[in-house]
Amino acid sequence: MINRKRKARIANLIGKIFIIVLFLVLIVNVIVPDKEKSELENRTLESRPRFNLTTVLSGDFMEQWEKYLSDQFAGRNTWRRVKVGLDRLGGAKMENNIYIGKGGQLMENIEVPDEDQLDANMTAIQNFAQTYEDIPVTMMLVPDAACILTDRLPAFAEVEDQRQMFSMAERKLGDSVNWIDTVSILNKHKSEKLYYKTDHHWTTQGAFYVFQDAAQTFGIEGDVSDDFVSYTVTDSFNGVLAASSGVGLDERELIDIYVPTEGDDDVIVDYVDEGRKTTSLYDSSKLDTRDKYGVFLGGNTSVIDIKTVSTSQKRLLIVKDSFADCFIPFLAPYYREIVVVDPRYYSGTMDEIMDTYRITDALILYSGNTFFTDNNISGVFSGE
Repeated sequence: MINRKRKARIANLIGKIFIIVLFLVLIVNVIVPDKEKSELENRTLESRPRFNLTTVLSGDFMEQWEKYLSDQFAGRNTWRRVKVGLDRLGGAKMENNIYIGKGGQLMENIEVPDEDQLDANMTAIQNFAQTYEDIPVTMMLVPDAACILTDRLPAFAEVEDQRQMFSMAERKLGDSVNWIDTVSILNKHKSEKLYYKTDHHWTTQGAFYVFQDAAQTFGIEGDVSDDFVSYTVTDSFNGVLAASSGVGLDERELIDIYVPTEGDDDVIVDYVDEGRKTTSLYDSSKLDTRDKYGVFLGGNTSVIDIKTVSTSQKRLLIVKDSFADCFIPFLAPYYREIVVVDPRYYSGTMDEIMDTYRITDALILYSGNTFFTDNNISGVFSGE
């Protein structure tokens, strides 16, 4: 009888503690102001959705509300760490669609192409190449880490064959572009650090290997292997995959930049839509933020006009995602001007760019995952 009463008192106490804790959590979530951005995840957080009858009846309101609560929950980062820790104890090999590979290598899953969007992208690029038939167009798709570092994928991981996707894209584009076989180049160096452990980008070392092999495609003569020297600009990089997965948050990596060994590397970098100019391809202020990869060209923006002191008369258009940012410095010494367009942020058309900047050459440089899923590419090329 005494034991029964004691158990009842303990159960009653636990219930009260639970209610008090729940009440305190609710109070804290009401008092603590919403955050606009997560510095850890480097993304904008969901804001409180507006209540209206249409969104309630459609179910959109509840979906948005759940996302809002998930993003703005007090102590969210702590709870994420606890969840990830428990998942790892349970043997989880994936967090938030990110593989936890051997040696702590984090890798995005390979995205499945949207066939209609991919066809639209391919057709738009072909039409662009045909419209400007006197301008050489080079296509460089960079494989994502899970395509090259297959030996570091967790056991029994089933990923899409991105090499097959690249082959399909090459066949579809045919002779309309000069195709650079990045997969073969990177496979020759797969034992080296081609990708960051905590980020989805390739390293500047990986980019340099591709530049060396592809130099002739850009009309660059001779061996370029000794034309650049690397310098470490930070040893405390922790990338977006660590932030998104909650794994490897204590990992610290190097970011290297490559600069010409000879010649004048002076540039004027015009961020056209932002109305500002700099004299460097690198933004050192980014090294004091979580988004340290932004040291390359300052991160994402719509249009950048880079003027160099090169004696070349060639003007290069680069249509790209962020994988191009660490590749562009290798091209700067060989072009008089480089115009960089990111369709994710640019609302104009390629015709406007071509007319404004007297382009002589074009390069389309994307990571595989972005190219096969981006719905902005076709619109920018076709003007629709």
